[in-house]
Amino acid sequence: MKLFKWILLGAVPMVLMGCGTKSLLVNNDSVIMNHVEAAGHKLMVMNPGDNAQVRFVSHKQSGFTAAPSIDDSNILLNVAAAFTLDTESMDVCGDQVVAGERIAGYDDVTTTGHALILDNKVTIKNNAYLNESIEAAIKGKGYLFQQCLIVEDSKGLVERIPKAIRDRQAHIIYRAACVMRDGSFAIVQGDEPMYCGEFIDALVALGAQQALYLDMGTWAWGWVRENGTTTELSEHFHNTRYQSNWLQVVR
Repeated sequence: MKLFKWILLGAVPMVLMGCGTKSLLVNNDSVIMNHVEAAGHKLMVMNPGDNAQVRFVSHKQSGFTAAPSIDDSNILLNVAAAFTLDTESMDVCGDQVVAGERIAGYDDVTTTGHALILDNKVTIKNNAYLNESIEAAIKGKGYLFQQCLIVEDSKGLVERIPKAIRDRQAHIIYRAACVMRDGSFAIVQGDEPMYCGEFIDALVALGAQQALYLDMGTWAWGWVRENGTTTELSEHFHNTRYQSNWLQVVR
C-alpha cells in the first residue's frame, strides 16, 4: 500500500473519470489500480488496460476443467461474480452466457441486473432487458452474468442488496463491477470496511452510472496483477472452494 498515493476526490468525483480516465489508462494489456477517496471512504479502483480482455467464466461451461489459478500469469484480475449456493453443486445465481453458451442458473429475486460483455465492452443493465441481452451475448459469442443492480442511472439502491447482508452490524469489505459516467469499466472494492449503504454512496460519488454487486463474504477471494506485482483481494476462506463463477481481466 505504501507505493500508492491517495487521490482525494472530495467534491470533484470525476477526477478519475471523464477526461481524467483516459490520461490514466495506457494502451496495454495490464490492470491499472488506483486508491481513491469518495464520500469520505477509501476505495480501490481497478481498470483494465486498453488491450486487456474482460470475460466471465463458469464451472458449468463446456470444457471447464479447474478453478482459475493465481499462478496463471495470463489472468490479470480474478474475482467472484454471481452468487453461489453453499452446496456441493455450486449452482450459480441466474442464467449465464459464456462465450456464446447459455447456462441455466437458479432463480433468485436478488438478480435485478446483469453485466453484458460483448466485443470486450462491458454494459450493465436492469433485468428488464435481460432476454435481449442474453440473445445478444449468444449471437455475439459474448458473456453475461446476473447480480444485484445497486447503482442504476447514478442512483444508489441499497435495498437491492439481500436483507441478510444489509442487516449485518459489522463493517465489511464490498466489491462491485461498475460502468462509469464516461462509459469506462472498473471493478471497485472498498479499501476499508464500511456498511453497504456507505459503499454504494461512495460508488455514486466516484462517478458510477451503473454498478453490479459482486459476490463477497467467504466467497470474496481473488487477485489482481499490476506491474508484475500480484495482490490478493481477500482472505482465502473455507468457502473459497465453493466459488463457481468468476469475472476476469486477461491478457
